[in-house]
Amino acid sequence: MKARTKHFVQKKNLEIEVKLKIGSLQKIRRELKALGFEEKVHRALEGNWILDFPNRPLARRHCLLRLRQFNDKALVTFKAPSLNSAQFKIREELETEVADGSVLYQILERLGLVLVFRYQKYRSVFEKRASRKPKAVLSLDETPVGKYLEIEGPKEDIEKIARQLDYSKKDFITDSYLGLFLKLKPWTKNPEMIFSK
Repeated sequence: MKARTKHFVQKKNLEIEVKLKIGSLQKIRRELKALGFEEKVHRALEGNWILDFPNRPLARRHCLLRLRQFNDKALVTFKAPSLNSAQFKIREELETEVADGSVLYQILERLGLVLVFRYQKYRSVFEKRASRKPKAVLSLDETPVGKYLEIEGPKEDIEKIARQLDYSKKDFITDSYLGLFLKLKPWTKNPEMIFSK
């Protein structure tokens, strides 16, 4: 086994992001375009399933295992506990695309994991035209609990983009969508943040 695992390079993948609560979708789209951002992924419904074991060991360790379906892709993501930061959400994120999300879901169920939170959002993804790397990625999210702009990238880029959009650090939201949902519905037994059918 050791001979095989040495081929896998371990790399620390830190995700740094904030959310900003927004009002008008049209206004923020105009502002992003004026700043040189272009829409790389057009508005599409995103489905997310958070899984854990019945006694919630991942949640107790402030970790997360998520299966996501978006833009004709299925992704599985592990997120480690957030690092201490007053203004930014910073955590290790390991993510990979899988060929069939429904099969992976069944595998995880067979391993004893259960669904603990399901949520949906309409997401549009923006990136800077001809930008250098590392670069900020902006996601315009329409959720059942409000509209948010998520900015992910280096801290300096996040602060600069927020300033250009007339936001300050006091506007930064570091909660997850589960956290935002539970603030509105704290006593929900089987939480779902989905659009009405």
